[in-house]
Amino acid sequence: MTKDLSIISEIIFETSKIPVTIFNEESQITSQYGNKINPLFESKTEALKPLLQPMENQDYPIIKITDYMETFLLLPITLNKKISNHLLIGPFSTYEITESMINGLMNDYQLPITKQGDLVEYFSQLIHLKQKEIISLCRLTFYLLYNKQLDPQHLKTHIEDTLKCEKGDIETLVRDRRINETFHMDYREEQLIWQCIKEGNKEGLKEHLNNIKIEGIGTLSKISQIRNFKNHAIISVALATRAAIDGGLYPEIAYTMSDFYIQKIEETLELNKINLINQDCLFSFIDRINENKNSNQSKPVQVCKNYIFNHIFDQISVQDLADKVNLNHVYLSQLFKKETGYPIGKYIQIEKLKESQKLLVQTDLSVADICMMLQFNDQSYFTSIFRKYSGQTPNQYRKNPNAINT
Repeated sequence: MTKDLSIISEIIFETSKIPVTIFNEESQITSQYGNKINPLFESKTEALKPLLQPMENQDYPIIKITDYMETFLLLPITLNKKISNHLLIGPFSTYEITESMINGLMNDYQLPITKQGDLVEYFSQLIHLKQKEIISLCRLTFYLLYNKQLDPQHLKTHIEDTLKCEKGDIETLVRDRRINETFHMDYREEQLIWQCIKEGNKEGLKEHLNNIKIEGIGTLSKISQIRNFKNHAIISVALATRAAIDGGLYPEIAYTMSDFYIQKIEETLELNKINLINQDCLFSFIDRINENKNSNQSKPVQVCKNYIFNHIFDQISVQDLADKVNLNHVYLSQLFKKETGYPIGKYIQIEKLKESQKLLVQTDLSVADICMMLQFNDQSYFTSIFRKYSGQTPNQYRKNPNAINT
């Protein structure tokens, strides 16, 4: 296998012009093709060894991104279910790294000015790959190593999963590090991004981001590259928020999501995570739009539903809603039931019960406090309708929220 691995590595290097390095099981370099070394490190081993971390699916391609905007493809080579070698392809980049970006990196990591020229030369030599080209490189290398084909879509999903941020509130993550460069692209191409969000067109946005030609990002901070990326990401979130609202997402949901993602962007100090959080935001907006989309509902009903969402902790009357949409309350009640299947009062009650479920699971508030917050004046009545809705009492639901509703 060692001899074959050397031949395969040489072929990959000659084909892609991207360096290939082979490490043995002791993480020592045994062969190398191409000799690009980040000038911030004394040796290639020092620069690359930290990338050789144990991972699940160890015989599967893994994308690695450094804090210095370098991208690598790692393939652990297994023999008898044990890692025998590592094949590391890289460095390469997914966009043009400009001199202003390098200056920002130097400020972020307090690098000596004497390294500036070396870094400019180093980054200017990196090969640029689009996401499709990365996937093709993964498939080619894997086929040469194992004589097996990888499904492109499965591989794409696997790569996206590899690059996810922390689990929890972030539900969907799509790996595309180029979105922050939309501000210097063709205006029509930029508008297509926001149009895809507005229409809830997830596949269209994926395809557009995957094929778009990137010319580079603008400079929104001259003293820090991290600040520069954060500023671009925040602008992107703001524009995506407006597009999502135009697409029918409740404004309060959109603004709350915007606040959450901007806070996540501000909290991180890792360049690749800034981009990943930004991407997750765009696709999460699309998911929310598609969840709430109902083209059969009229504007007055949509406005009422949005008002109910925003004022879920208030007393809400049919007259309040009728005043909001300038309709007779009787006519509005008939229209609302026709389009949603629920009388307004019942719909409000269900939305309050849904909110009470979230409060029971996500907070330590007492049942009495939740009852009061949601304007249920009688705790016994609240418990009764909660049981009818969820099949459990509030306290039972708090202990076992995953039980099936009856």
